[in-house]
Amino acid sequence: MNIKTVIGYLLILISSFLLYSIKPPSNIFYISLPILMLTFPIIIGHRVRLRFSIKDLLLGLIVSVIILLPYYLVFGGDFKTISAYYIIFQLLIVSLPEEFFFRGFLQDSIGREFKTVLLVSLLFSIAHLPRAFFFDDWISLLSFFPSIVMGWLYMKTNNILPGTIFHFFANLIYSLPP
Repeated sequence: MNIKTVIGYLLILISSFLLYSIKPPSNIFYISLPILMLTFPIIIGHRVRLRFSIKDLLLGLIVSVIILLPYYLVFGGDFKTISAYYIIFQLLIVSLPEEFFFRGFLQDSIGREFKTVLLVSLLFSIAHLPRAFFFDDWISLLSFFPSIVMGWLYMKTNNILPGTIFHFFANLIYSLPP
C-alpha cells in the first residue's frame, strides 16, 4: 500500500467524521464527501475502471438477486415508500462514489488477491463508523459483508459497474421500511 492510498483513505475517514459531526446534518455533507471520493483518485492520476458492458451489468443484477432476494423475502419492506429522489441519491451520491473510491481506487491500488477484498471490506466498514457514532446506526458496521461481494465483483471483472449495481440494491433493500 503506497502513501497516496493511505492518505486518500485517511482523508475520506477524517472528512466523514467531521462532516457527520455537523448538527443537524448539512447538505454540504451529502455533496462534499461523494465529490472527494470521486475526485481524489483522479487528482492523483489513478485510472478507475467504469465500463458499461451488458455482461457486467447482468452479473451485477444476477448477484443482487441471488444474494439480496432472500434477505428481502425474510425481512420484507415496502418499496412504495421510496421516492425517485432517494433512488437517484442512492445511486449517484452513495453507491457510485463509494465504489469508485473503495473498489476502483483502494482495492485496485492495494492488490488483486482475495485478502485485498477482505482488507478493503474492513476499511469500508470502518468508514461507516461515523454513522454508528453520530446516528446510533451500529448495524451499518455490518457493511463489511456486502463489501466482500462488491470487492469480489470488482476482482472478477476489473470494473466497478457490477459492484455499484449490487451496492445500490443492497442500500435500497437495507433502507426499506417494514
